[in-house]
Amino acid sequence: MLNQKLPGISLINTTTMVEEAMVVRTRMNHENMTILNIAKDPHGPHLKLEVTLPDGKTVIRWGLVEADYSKLRDIVTHNHFDRLDGNYYYELVPFTGVNLDKAKGKQKFIASVRCVQGQKAAKIEFECTERFAGNMEWFRLEVKGLKDLESLRWENLK
Repeated sequence: MLNQKLPGISLINTTTMVEEAMVVRTRMNHENMTILNIAKDPHGPHLKLEVTLPDGKTVIRWGLVEADYSKLRDIVTHNHFDRLDGNYYYELVPFTGVNLDKAKGKQKFIASVRCVQGQKAAKIEFECTERFAGNMEWFRLEVKGLKDLESLRWENLK
């Protein structure tokens, strides 16, 4: 009975689906974008991110506009727990949301950062620019491996 083909149902290769799901989960896991620094240089404001993908790790420069820089700087300099010891870090969550401000008829883009300290984590949402949201979508949908980030690698930008 188990091997009998039912009308309208086709058999699928579950091994391939599991492997693909593992790649997608790894690629879209928020832990793959650790914020190492937020700063300004002669080229403008940026994040220094350690990115982990299925084929390895790299450090990239993620350019920011002033509005996103100031919001992210405020987030990473704020204490999100009762007490923040030296064992914490921030992750850029590679998902964005859109809210429609009906009164103004405008879209508001929302991004997230996680502050992680041991077993505790705080998700901090902030309103971001459309450019930031677009870059995050590009990362989420298009970046599959380290070669996709070659032009952003930190050591290539010196």
